[in-house]
Order: sequence, then structure tokens, then C-alpha cells
Amino acid sequence: MPSDIIYQELQNNGGFCAKCNGRQIGEIDIIRVGADRLIIESTQIDEEYSNSDLCHNLVKCVVEFARRTHRKILCMCPRAQSVFNKSPEFDDVRMIHVVR
Repeated sequence: MPSDIIYQELQNNGGFCAKCNGRQIGEIDIIRVGADRLIIESTQIDEEYSNSDLCHNLVKCVVEFARRTHRKILCMCPRAQSVFNKSPEFDDVRMIHVVR
């Protein structure tokens, strides 16, 4: 698995993508709601990378963006929700907390 993956914010401010050797291999779509919330709507991961940390890293991009812009995140995407459930370090930006 190549380690030269680049994560970029999408030009339309609607999320982030992951690219490897110029080819898009993953994307996470967000919706901005008001001045203080984000919704993670969906993630798409190339099948070749389905067992990698790609989804976690895309969610981390959204989390870092939320922290910089003082927003909370609501996950509507089951894949991103799974990442949040396994990552207590993201709880500070999570809108709905789960009891662990």
C-alpha cells in the first residue's frame, strides 16, 4: 500500500479527498449547518484501500477543520460514525456523545 497519500480540502468547501499518485482514492462529504455545526454526510473509499486507515484519516481532516473553526460534528455516515465510536480523542467536536 503506497504511503504517499495526500489529503486535501475539496474546492467547493464540501469535504476532503485523499489522492495517491494523482488519483482520488477517497472522499468525505460534509455539510455546513449554521456557523457552528458540520454534518458528515458520506464517505467513499476506493475498494483497494478499504482495510487501510484512509477513512480514519479523512474523518481526522474533518475533526481538525471543526476544531479550527469552532464547530461540532454530527455523523450521518455509518462509516464515519464507526470511526468516531473508536476514537475518544474526537469527542471534543462530537455533537452526540456515546457512553463508553
